[in-house]
Amino acid sequence: MADRVSPAQGTGEAGAAHAGIVAFVSHGLPVLRTVVRGLRETLPPGSELAVVANGLEDYDATYLLRQYLRGRIHGLQYEADGARDGHCGLDIAPRLVSGEYLARVDDTLQFKSGWLGRCIEALEADPSLGCLSLIPPTGYQRGRGRPRTVHVEPIAVDHLDMRCFVTRRALVEQHERQRMGDRPQCCDFQEYLRTAGLRLAFLPGLVSPLGVVELPKGHDACYHEAELPPHEGAAGALQRLRQAYLLGDDVLLTCLSCGGTELETLAARIRFCERHQVAIGFWYELRCPECGELHYKEDYQFRCPE
Repeated sequence: MADRVSPAQGTGEAGAAHAGIVAFVSHGLPVLRTVVRGLRETLPPGSELAVVANGLEDYDATYLLRQYLRGRIHGLQYEADGARDGHCGLDIAPRLVSGEYLARVDDTLQFKSGWLGRCIEALEADPSLGCLSLIPPTGYQRGRGRPRTVHVEPIAVDHLDMRCFVTRRALVEQHERQRMGDRPQCCDFQEYLRTAGLRLAFLPGLVSPLGVVELPKGHDACYHEAELPPHEGAAGALQRLRQAYLLGDDVLLTCLSCGGTELETLAARIRFCERHQVAIGFWYELRCPECGELHYKEDYQFRCPE
């Protein structure tokens, strides 16, 4: 059974909750933080952001819960690894966020400024558009001479890539009522829109792939630390480690970007000797609350004896 935190109440301000965005995440804390921060920076005021997390670790869940309690995300749901099984998430979105428009995104993309507003403008300008994807469908080839720019009209297609799309909430709710509780693994929302006489289209130039954040390899990162004591084997290795920074702590370190003197601890991971799989230290992810810059700090307490 998935755990769900209900969306926060709307602010009542003019234009508030005009759109709701549900991000599906499954790639760990560094990518998760990048995506949540990137979305919050590119969304217009009044937008609601919710997160559906699939198969994440405990510290990922802790980070998301803190974001929710601080009001940075409006809804939160956890699912067991693989529970979605490819479904696009239309059954979840209306329950987690409000708004006249709904967007579904995932954590493999980064978004350009104004992307959501551009999509809503396109949908409002053409009532015959049922759904806008921001990713070219499989097999799509750009026409010769077609410009690569965000200032283009939606391109009509026969099918959509549903990893990232924007549609009207009313259409989603009508679709869900017609399904009468049926939950097939392959989303049939596109077929419903075609049957209703609405067009499908995608809007290029607003998203791009997000690069993978690589963690340092434990053995390589501490190989040169000759003065560290050698580890003595796996037995009791974790008990010998001392964690300097706890999750959520503010630590006295200088931000190299803005000069701030305190950093917030977002993640603490145990690092292992790759050759022997023995715990040898920690890897920390820290954030400056003043400018938002991320910092990474290694704390190796043992070395490989070989």
